[in-house]
Amino acid sequence: MKKSIFILTLTILGMALALPLQADDTNIYGGGSVSVEPNVLIIFDTSGSMDTEDVPSDYYDPDTTYTGPYDTNKVWRYSSYSGWSVFANDVADLNCTAVKDDLIANGTTEGSILFSGDGYACGGYTKRLYLGNYFNYEGQSGSDRSRTEVAKEVITNLIQNTDGVRFGLMRFNYDQGGRIVKPIQSVTGDDAYRQELIDAVNALPASGMTPLSETLAEAGLYFAGKSSWFNNYNSYSDDVLTSSNTYSSPMQYRCQKNYIILMTDGDPTSDNDWKLSSGTYINGDSIGDYDNDGNSGDSTSDSSSDFLDDVAKYLYDRDCNPTMGTGDISFEKQNVITYTIGFQSDQQLLQDAATNGGGEYYVANSISGLSEAFESIISKIQEVNAVFVSPVVPVSRMNRTYAGNSLYVGFFKPQNSGRWAGNVKKYGLSDYGDILAVGGSEATNADGSIKDNARSYWSSLADGPNVTAGGVGEVLLDNNSRNLYTYLGTESDLTDTANAFSTANTGLTAAALGVTTTTERTTVINDIDGDSLDWKMGDVLHSQPAVVHYDTDADGDYDDSYIFVGTNGGTMHAFYDNDGSETWGFIPPDQLSRLQLLSDSTTDHDYYVDGPPSVYESATSKTLFFGERRGGYNYYALDITDPAAPAYKYSIGQGLLAAIDTDGDGTVDGAAANLGQSWATPTDHTIRTGTGTSDYEDVLLLPGGYDTNQDLDTPAAADTVGRAVFAVDATDGSVSALNFNAANFTGMNNCFTDAMGFDSNGDSYTNRVYAGDLAGNMWAFEDDDTAPADTIVGGDGTWSGRKLFSAGAVDSVQRKIFYSPDVVAEYGEDMIFFGTGDRADPEETGVVNRIYAIRNDWEESSTFTTLTESDLVDVTDNLIQNGTESEQEAVKTALDSSRGWYFRLENSGEKIISSVVVYAGVLYFTTYTPEDSSSTTPSTDPCTSITGRGVARFYAVNYLTGAAVKDYSSATETDSEGNVIDGLGKSDRSKVIGTSIASSPVIAVLPKGAVILIGVEGGIEKEDPVEQISMHKFYWRRASN
Repeated sequence: MKKSIFILTLTILGMALALPLQADDTNIYGGGSVSVEPNVLIIFDTSGSMDTEDVPSDYYDPDTTYTGPYDTNKVWRYSSYSGWSVFANDVADLNCTAVKDDLIANGTTEGSILFSGDGYACGGYTKRLYLGNYFNYEGQSGSDRSRTEVAKEVITNLIQNTDGVRFGLMRFNYDQGGRIVKPIQSVTGDDAYRQELIDAVNALPASGMTPLSETLAEAGLYFAGKSSWFNNYNSYSDDVLTSSNTYSSPMQYRCQKNYIILMTDGDPTSDNDWKLSSGTYINGDSIGDYDNDGNSGDSTSDSSSDFLDDVAKYLYDRDCNPTMGTGDISFEKQNVITYTIGFQSDQQLLQDAATNGGGEYYVANSISGLSEAFESIISKIQEVNAVFVSPVVPVSRMNRTYAGNSLYVGFFKPQNSGRWAGNVKKYGLSDYGDILAVGGSEATNADGSIKDNARSYWSSLADGPNVTAGGVGEVLLDNNSRNLYTYLGTESDLTDTANAFSTANTGLTAAALGVTTTTERTTVINDIDGDSLDWKMGDVLHSQPAVVHYDTDADGDYDDSYIFVGTNGGTMHAFYDNDGSETWGFIPPDQLSRLQLLSDSTTDHDYYVDGPPSVYESATSKTLFFGERRGGYNYYALDITDPAAPAYKYSIGQGLLAAIDTDGDGTVDGAAANLGQSWATPTDHTIRTGTGTSDYEDVLLLPGGYDTNQDLDTPAAADTVGRAVFAVDATDGSVSALNFNAANFTGMNNCFTDAMGFDSNGDSYTNRVYAGDLAGNMWAFEDDDTAPADTIVGGDGTWSGRKLFSAGAVDSVQRKIFYSPDVVAEYGEDMIFFGTGDRADPEETGVVNRIYAIRNDWEESSTFTTLTESDLVDVTDNLIQNGTESEQEAVKTALDSSRGWYFRLENSGEKIISSVVVYAGVLYFTTYTPEDSSSTTPSTDPCTSITGRGVARFYAVNYLTGAAVKDYSSATETDSEGNVIDGLGKSDRSKVIGTSIASSPVIAVLPKGAVILIGVEGGIEKEDPVEQISMHKFYWRRASN
């Protein structure tokens, strides 16, 4: 049985971004600064045990050698997964000066430093480090102070010295829940309230029990503006709790971040109220065992409760103020993040609460330790709040042929450093197009976003949309013996030791890795292996998963599947579909010298294996093909017939066509035929090489590639690379008879980034190819049949080409065609559909882009002249629906006699930067419109200061006329005589579906009917197709099979 799959790429963004300097589509995935102070509620433990005097009275002194069981200069590292472990035997071994100096001065630090295998150099992820001397300091006794006294001093200093945060204070009630002591309010510029907070801190008692879960639950009710569980309004002013016993929520804005810092010195006591297990909470449901760990405590026991991690997860996963973000997908959910501090107490429950609550857990046993914990948390809060970015979905070349029972989702998450995190997750897909989590429940909300409590396949717990949880990335974390390969030019078997990407492979020299010393070589190799990283998998940005099925027992049914995906961590990965484990990773040889950049935390994000892969399957073999997009100029072919034993086949480099003598005159095509960056998804075809029944070859169709000249605001009129449309033999990479480039074909002055081909006559051989260049020209190529009619139907391997259409330029700025067209048969002609727009610079606003529908009747080349807009009907005004009766008739007549139609995209900067698709007589496409930055009137809403997100629209129009086919607008429209339009009009052509770049519409043909799926910011938009007519489609574009 053949398994059906469905491919999608999602993006989850966080904090501050390291973005490339050139214009690129990643720029819109960033965000502008949001000047909204975060809400921070400090929960201060006021239980009786806080009066215990066991905290060293002095701050840590780096000049003092403290006695104790720890080696003074040994360095320890904290991990939320494994706790404390030795990081370095001596602080002097650290080669990252900034981290080492801070550690020596303070005894503890958090900084970006690599592991021992990498020479303890600067770089990698942030790590929390302690000196052995610091542990000994925290273990000192004598001249001790009480816990509450120390905590008051630390929090007083924190409030006194922190601006840019809205602070509030909460304490425990004696034995049931907790209460707000001071409501959340800004202290910036308000010294009076700052002093009120400080006074309130210093007035706190140390008596009573430790109702941790009840207090955290009460804090959630405060944030949510709900009725109190444990308090009465008579004890509060109206700015905290109103006369109806309802809290006044401190949330001011939908883009505001909300935090709780819970500091406690002990296990929960008197933490057993029945409301925790079955009471109605914020969203009308109950908390209970919300994290499904099988532990929620005993609500009848006075000494046992495990609800704290459940409450924290509820507050983090759920929208605590659903009405606040309504209508703004960018900030639709208002959740609360929980940090925990164990003060003289290290307990798993606090760790679990922080993990579930989206925060971090700290243990402090001294005044210095507690200060460090609070300061670190506030630092992280302020850093995260500096740039707030919601999930988005980038354009992805998604499978538009069919769908079935599996959905594979690629993720990326920008980081502060140039190394971004990535993942691939698997979900089920129902017959109706619903995305399913493990167990069969729906994985997405009504708006298409992935539910926070959804559990994807391969995940140990619910992972929701979290990039660094679940998926193959989680499985990869536990893989400490990876099979990483490269190709060093001698052995094609990638599993041979000569190709091992390891320190033991002496053939993998420092020079090959672009470094000079053995230490640097070791650092690069170990860093890519990832044992020093908190997250190993790189970002899946423009690549996408390709899923390949295997019949391992030769019984005719597929019984194993593997997932292949490239990342900007420098690797093409192979994952086993059964459990998500990595089978191997391949590092292209041209990337070896660039890998060192990934270890440098100061570099911007860069590109490596960023191209989407494809797979060619013959009767006896399977071959994986992939490019590098902005990561390089090569395409690679790997034999994956045995998925556990890959072999290197060949690569296609920049000079491939330049070395060919196309016309046989003894002179090679030369530099004019050089290829550009390898942006395309290679597609396999069978083409004729002659007229005999065995005269054919299996090929990969490719465009010339991207020229970075196109990154300029005003590119040069002619590119210097990428000016080609060609095909190579799939078995060995040799150039086929299909080879058009600037050296052998007149007029190819600009680069191509996509191409498509199809069989127009049903003989199983591709005989027509279309490709658009970045100067707005659409090119058509055909293999004409010159053999006798009774010999063969179709081509003979002799290709001809023409510039079919030219869109022209605007003030020397081209209308760029980044994506190949969709094509249907129409009365013996090809009808081709495509749009224009700059995919590499989506924020450009100087060009008015178009959607085009062009008839190609393959007129004899001797009489044909390139078409322009003057040969088409301008249907921008949609007079076929919005016109008077005479205007409608005039448009119909013009359409009947023209070579097609077009309409302008009338929103400023609107562009088509994904593939279009025609289905059942309707043309579907998405557009992106950059945010209007021309307004000089400042907004009173601080949440609108996010820039670059733009608007995503979905269009559905009649493929013959460009008219609207569905009621997408409530606007009243009139014709030129002022008559109200009765029916569909121009504004019904499209609707807004979100922000940022949307994917191409995907027609998913499911057992219960077809649906249209569009990846858009925050999730997946689902539309029902409008089936107007039955039509003949020449081909289906596919991601994998």
